[in-house]
Amino acid sequence: MSLKKPRGTISPYEPEEIEVDAPKGRPETVLIRKRPAKVREVLNVWRIDEEWWRRPVSRLYFSLEMANGARVTLFCDLLTSRWYRQNWV
Repeated sequence: MSLKKPRGTISPYEPEEIEVDAPKGRPETVLIRKRPAKVREVLNVWRIDEEWWRRPVSRLYFSLEMANGARVTLFCDLLTSRWYRQNWV
């Protein structure tokens, strides 16, 4: 039995790099499947800085409600300035 995941698939636990329009550091539009989706509301914001003794992790998380009612958790990797989708609800 192989535990390798097929090419092109994304684990629900692996963050997916995405494009985010975030003037002033707050997400306003998220590019989903090459289509822009507007953010209706920022529900929560939190920051994680940890594991500095191994490999630095510094992320700013946003729990969002999108204009279509979907909820998504994104984070900005503060070390690389790249955005990632953590999950959809």
